Amino acid sequence: MRFIRKSIIGKAIFFLIVLLGGIVGGSVYLRNNGMTELPSDWVLYGMIGVLLLIFMVFVWDIFIPISKVTKQVTSLLTGKEYKRITPTTIDEVGVFTHFFNEITQDLEKISYDVKERRRMSSELDIASNIQRDVLPKEAPEAPGLDVMAKTRSAAEVGGDTFDFLTSADGSQVFIYIGDVTGHGVPSGLIMMMVDTIVEAMVYQGVASGQKLVTHTNFLLHPRIASRLFMTSVMLRWDKSNQQMYYTGAGHEHILIYRKKTEEVESIASGGIALGMIPDVSKIAQEKPVSLEIGDCLVLYTDGITEAKNHTGEMYELERLKKALKKNGYKPSVDAVFDGLTKDFSDFVEEYVQIDDITMIVIKYMGKDFASQKVKLTVSKADEEGAAKSKKWDWS
Repeated sequence: MRFIRKSIIGKAIFFLIVLLGGIVGGSVYLRNNGMTELPSDWVLYGMIGVLLLIFMVFVWDIFIPISKVTKQVTSLLTGKEYKRITPTTIDEVGVFTHFFNEITQDLEKISYDVKERRRMSSELDIASNIQRDVLPKEAPEAPGLDVMAKTRSAAEVGGDTFDFLTSADGSQVFIYIGDVTGHGVPSGLIMMMVDTIVEAMVYQGVASGQKLVTHTNFLLHPRIASRLFMTSVMLRWDKSNQQMYYTGAGHEHILIYRKKTEEVESIASGGIALGMIPDVSKIAQEKPVSLEIGDCLVLYTDGITEAKNHTGEMYELERLKKALKKNGYKPSVDAVFDGLTKDFSDFVEEYVQIDDITMIVIKYMGKDFASQKVKLTVSKADEEGAAKSKKWDWS
């Protein structure tokens, strides 16, 4: 019986067998009871009645369910309102009805996911614009320095940051670079928190890199998860004395091209990342960096040194140092920056960016150098978070 219930053909065969069996059985019965002939009208009416009964069963069990499903499918295809149908059979019509219900359920889920994705994409665009507004559009003049800074996030919202701030009394210029663990929205939120805290500290009169790092960490630590933290290097440029200082917070090395020796010096930034422990006052130290005219200082995030080419080889620190040694002698910061970028581009080629990338190049031009506007570029990766081009650039 299950074969008959599951198959329209099985039902047709069953009714045919019943019809033939009824005819044969009736004939035998009549013959056994001495009736060899029946009036032709009886036979005709009997066949019509049986066929009508079979037709009604098929209409009720097959045609009506098919009509219901067809109506809803038509509504679905024409974009009209449709509704799911409760299967009444387990044959092909029932299977088709169940399939229709599953398909419409999946379509509704996909439609919801698309709407949710559009909403999230819109919110990410807003977050990205907010973050871009937080990053500096312009920088204060730093007499004696020629500066260029560029950053590009790997997603709509990135975790790399940099900024240029003038102390409350106008005698110092703070330049810092930061890199939050990972990238994306969580990193972007931490990055914006740090930027806000640092800027507030500077405006309140904090005038040393050590205090900036210490106070920022004190406010940041209780407000973030333990797995999130930010590495940073804080530079302080004393305008009148033409002296550079640095305070490390667990960031990458500071690279300095020495014009006199044409060598590259690598200084471990030291310290511990912001947000890792409650108090860094005994760890964070501000140290001087001696600069002579023509020397070139480079700050960067690990998105550069850990970038890979098509063979999986990383760019690494040593390659960046060689690139700086090759380009550090150039007369302008633009030329140095372009040289470093070209070396990076030639290495990674069609590199798909998977981490935020930031670099700051500072060239000491001497006290008599006419201070110029800092060159800043803030951009983000395209193609939904994976920037890919035949020639890598910052745009």
